[in-house]
Amino acid sequence: MSVAPAYTLNVHAIPMLLMGLVTLGLGVLVYRSNRQSASHRHFLILCASIALWLTATSIGLCATTADRALNWFRLDNVGVMYISVAFYAFSSEFLQLHRPRSILLGYGLATLLAGAVLVRQDFVAGVHQYWWGYFPQWGPASVPFFALFFSYMAVAFTDYVRAYGTVTTPIKRQQIRFVLIAFVIAYLGSVDFVPALGYALYPFGYVPIFLLTIIVTIAILRYQLLDAALFVSLSATYLPLVPFTLALVLLANGLSDLSPAALTGTLVAATATFTVLYVTFQPRLQSALNKALFPGRHDAYNTLARFSQTMVTNLDLANLQNEIVRALQHVMGIEKISLFLLEKEDGRYGLKASYGIDKAQANAIQLTSHESFSGFLVEHNQPIIKEELQHGLLGKDEALTAALVEVLTKMDSEVCLPLVNKARLIGFVNLGHKPLLAIYSLDEIKLLGSLANNAAIALDNAMLYEDWKRSQLLIRRTDRLRSLETIAGGFAHEIRNPLTSIKTFIQLAPLRRDDAEFMDSFSPVVADDLARIERLIEEILDYARYMKPKFSLESLNEIVSSCLHFIEVKANSLGVSIEKHLAEQLTPIVLDRQQIKQVLMNLVLNAIDAMKTGGRLSVATRDITRLDGTQWIQIEISDTGSGITPEDLPHIFDPFFTTKHDSAEHAGTGLGLSIVHQIIQEHTGTIEAQSTVGQGTVFIITLPHKTDLDSVPAPAASTWQGKLLPFPSIPPLLRNRTGTHGP
Repeated sequence: MSVAPAYTLNVHAIPMLLMGLVTLGLGVLVYRSNRQSASHRHFLILCASIALWLTATSIGLCATTADRALNWFRLDNVGVMYISVAFYAFSSEFLQLHRPRSILLGYGLATLLAGAVLVRQDFVAGVHQYWWGYFPQWGPASVPFFALFFSYMAVAFTDYVRAYGTVTTPIKRQQIRFVLIAFVIAYLGSVDFVPALGYALYPFGYVPIFLLTIIVTIAILRYQLLDAALFVSLSATYLPLVPFTLALVLLANGLSDLSPAALTGTLVAATATFTVLYVTFQPRLQSALNKALFPGRHDAYNTLARFSQTMVTNLDLANLQNEIVRALQHVMGIEKISLFLLEKEDGRYGLKASYGIDKAQANAIQLTSHESFSGFLVEHNQPIIKEELQHGLLGKDEALTAALVEVLTKMDSEVCLPLVNKARLIGFVNLGHKPLLAIYSLDEIKLLGSLANNAAIALDNAMLYEDWKRSQLLIRRTDRLRSLETIAGGFAHEIRNPLTSIKTFIQLAPLRRDDAEFMDSFSPVVADDLARIERLIEEILDYARYMKPKFSLESLNEIVSSCLHFIEVKANSLGVSIEKHLAEQLTPIVLDRQQIKQVLMNLVLNAIDAMKTGGRLSVATRDITRLDGTQWIQIEISDTGSGITPEDLPHIFDPFFTTKHDSAEHAGTGLGLSIVHQIIQEHTGTIEAQSTVGQGTVFIITLPHKTDLDSVPAPAASTWQGKLLPFPSIPPLLRNRTGTHGP
């Protein structure tokens, strides 16, 4: 005769047992994260109580006799006695309410009730037998437990509601919100009291209690997972696992006639197929759910992501700074934003753009590139969340943490985005609170980190471009001054005759002051000569002094003649003859006189330098009409010098490229033709070069025939946006030609 087993497997006991073990593991995990925290210790007690309850209940469900089940149910109720008190104690410490007496009293009462459960027969008076198995039957001695349970849970709930209305930090607010939600869900666990009182309601209360422990664990350990939207969307993507599991069970029942090997193979194949499909479509499913459940957030993320990618093409520093602040405020609704960039001259970080902050207060903050705050941002190079610093989650010593928090507080910064490029902190962005103290989610932090990386590159490029523009101003001024030696020679020759007539007049005037005919005839000559000298001096000063582009209607022939006049002395001394072929009736066009003069002086001086043993310099102007009907004016400058080799010709407009290495006196900087190219581009024109070694070089400048000042384009230096280049790029070349190919 066989003996009946003491326990049999009950499918209803399996989820209870698993959830009990996982709950205990969560409690240990939280406790080990900070053993000194009182709230963590109380949470471990809570999880241990729940684990005892669920584990003992699951074993009782598997018992085959009422007496065995009753013993286990009495043990499970020992754990139940501590649940409400442990949760109250955890909540008090978590909210920093510090109630040692009421906590100690609660644990004492729970211990007395636990003892009563074990020794009194009228606390757990017996067992009920339902369709899912045995279940404890509570007696009249359990009434004090209900009073303790609901009073402590009610006080804890009230504490959370009050704290949620007064908390001032986003992470703490979101933690309380999560626990409140979990608290409401956990109250559903009270349904387990119903079958204990004799009603056949299935005891699913362990599920909401288990959810409570999971959510509280998340709230304690992972601040960035506290975003409810993220929690919902992640959970929703795993919903297909539920119908698949049910389908797998139905499939197993439907194929029960198959052999075990065949059934196992079928189920494995179905599982593998589902896994492949799920892994393939899960990212798309989550994206679709995010768009469907949170369309506003989804669109905002996409907008910020697109801006993050496109801002690297913006080289206007002031515009870029303001656009970064505007985009963050518009998309995320942040209340206070400030952007600080490194000022290289004094090595400090200055406020460049802001929203919603006191600029005087922000400007009073003096942060240098050598302070601990700057070093920490470079080392961390990730978004810094002030509350995480305050909770010591970044693992820094207390003194450094306190200093960092103090700086962030002064700048009204809840999140600080370091702008690091090539291991250099070029600046940082401070973000204040979001509306309603909303938390910065994990997705938002990742997106902000990506935006900060792109912003660092974009701002660094824009600052380099600003430096380049400033260097261009200096180079152009230097290029003008380089020509002054030649101009001075021409100037000396030009004023010799006027000075001779003025000197003669001054010498003769005292002797012939009564000679009316002499005075009347000589006075206008002297006045004209003085005016001529004055004009020459003014032109030299205008040439040497750089000014912003100043467009006006000017005669190109007159500018060409003026430039050639200045270089006549140097040309004659080197045996270079000058030929002019200027188009008659050439109408004035819109241009910057001094810039075009700089272009011409650079080209004709280069031509003279190329004819060391003499030669011919020829300059011609002409009107042209292209096939599309547009009108242009061309200037052709040719020489009979040494020419440019085919290897060098494609690079003559490149910055710092020079062939003048023969001596220190005539060594070139390689910037002159780059400046020429830039000036012509600013006039929306083109410049090309043709050269043959040993025969000479020809430069052809083509300028638009514009006679209306309103049609003048804005200077390229202030509006150019695109890839950062040291100088404008040069298009591909055909044979021995170089330059641009027309507007």
